[in-house]
Amino acid sequence: MEKYSRSFQSNVNNQIGKQFEELILAGCQYYRQKQLAEINRIPEHFRVVKTNRDGSFSGRFTGLAQPDFSGTLQGGKSIVFEAKATTNDHIKQSVISKEQKKKLNYHYINGALTGVCIRIKNIYAFIPWSVWCDMKKRYGRLYMTESEAKEFAVKTPGFIDFLNYQNEAITYETY
Repeated sequence: MEKYSRSFQSNVNNQIGKQFEELILAGCQYYRQKQLAEINRIPEHFRVVKTNRDGSFSGRFTGLAQPDFSGTLQGGKSIVFEAKATTNDHIKQSVISKEQKKKLNYHYINGALTGVCIRIKNIYAFIPWSVWCDMKKRYGRLYMTESEAKEFAVKTPGFIDFLNYQNEAITYETY
């Protein structure tokens, strides 16, 4: 019974992740149509090893994980961010791999707008990279709760408006 419970939860989490990504992609499309930004999903480094007769295939990852999205904002500034969703009431800093952290740090140091677009239960937020990296000092632990994420909440008018903070004190100068 436990096996089926884990399998069901895995399917639920997978669906939530797909829906979350679709909402981010809708935001990217909105910014593109408004000529505010050109942001794209970075594909995984992947190679097909075997193709089966039924159309399924076996494959393997060929490179280390990259951040999920990157692009250019109106005015020329780069944007690079990772996307993470959870059904828990908190999100751990460790959901970002060492390689993703390395890449995000590099972009941050070079002046890109960097962060982590998250969904914690029903809160959608864009956490600036400096805040994400400073969780231990800021919150006394290596995770952020749903209520703490509210400070960085973004609007969701049919898409995740990750460049438009509800909290004006932390709005990035993107428009």
